Amino acid sequence: MEEKELTPQESMVLIQSMIGKARKRYSDNSFFFLLWGWIVLVASVGHYYLSTFTDFEYPFIGWSLTIVGAIVSGVVGARRGKKSQVKNYTDKMYAWLWFSLGMAMFTIVFNGQLIGWNTVPFILLLAGVGTAVSGAMMGFRPLQIGGLVFWILAFIAFRQPENYQMLILAGGIAIGYLVPGYIMKANFRKHGV
Repeated sequence: MEEKELTPQESMVLIQSMIGKARKRYSDNSFFFLLWGWIVLVASVGHYYLSTFTDFEYPFIGWSLTIVGAIVSGVVGARRGKKSQVKNYTDKMYAWLWFSLGMAMFTIVFNGQLIGWNTVPFILLLAGVGTAVSGAMMGFRPLQIGGLVFWILAFIAFRQPENYQMLILAGGIAIGYLVPGYIMKANFRKHGV
């Protein structure tokens, strides 16, 4: 079988088509940003409210929603992986990025008692890395800006008591995950990209 040599215009169309397909594949990731955005927003605001305005002994109870989020993410991610016709290096890197950050966040929270429960600034830093890198991989500026917002808020959170850190986390999640997630979802519905 002979290989056809492409003209410069055909090469450019092929490259643009491949980039468009890659962006389309990632643009559908709004589900994960919205899922985790809402889980963390509800848990952090709930934690703030329960620890500030009530005598409830377990203000962190809302964080149990993260178990549900992990299960749902795993199931949805596995189903999407099976449906994907082509798996490339970038797909694997994206999956490993978020798995690694998730494990790092879990380790920080699980050992939070050792650092006086001052976990939020570290979570914000890690969320900023994942969000900024994801935005760079997708060529999606709102996620890159979200990553920057996470880093700025981490700097501020280190200087605040735990209760206020929960509100800072909620604000960061709203700007870093939910706003880009809804923009991504709208772009996917409108353009398929």
